[in-house]
Amino acid sequence: MTDFVSITIVIVIIFMVFRWLSATGDNSQTNRQGQNRGRIPSRPQARLVNPEMVETVRAMFPHIPTAAIHYDLQKTGSVEQTCDNILRDGSLPMPPAPRPATPPTPSPSNSGAGSSSGASHSVNGNLVQRFKLQSAVEQNIVPEEPSKVWGDSAEKRQEVFKNRKEFMVLQARKRFLEEEARKAKEAAEKAEVETSA
Repeated sequence: MTDFVSITIVIVIIFMVFRWLSATGDNSQTNRQGQNRGRIPSRPQARLVNPEMVETVRAMFPHIPTAAIHYDLQKTGSVEQTCDNILRDGSLPMPPAPRPATPPTPSPSNSGAGSSSGASHSVNGNLVQRFKLQSAVEQNIVPEEPSKVWGDSAEKRQEVFKNRKEFMVLQARKRFLEEEARKAKEAAEKAEVETSA
């Protein structure tokens, strides 16, 4: 009977030591993960990529851009992992565009409301130029709305579509100019009221 009790106690002690050892390994991994949670994740180190690695992936996937392959190889460091990424996602993300060294500084001539209206006018000018509507703008004419009929031929449909685009550009320009005039009139009235008060 004492042998049975002794063997049982030894088995329980061995079991407890084994559990303690296995729990310590799990706790250390958990502690490391907990310590890393508080840290800001660092940027992954860019790995050296040799041309042979890029060419290996490029030979297997010629439709993937070389820049995307190089970027993914820098992240993974492995041709196999890059190939797995391509097979899993169907493509690779392009590298982010490089940021300019210095941020663009606003020119002193464009400030406040002047810059926003200047930007709007340049867009209108570009549309006017793109659709070659300078003569209509100079004469300040807005053609009547073109018919909404489906043409018999592709050329006729193309012409109707072109006319509708021109009409929409000129109509939008007219509304914009009317809105600008209304705002200027309100601002002038407001300034007149303030000066008389």
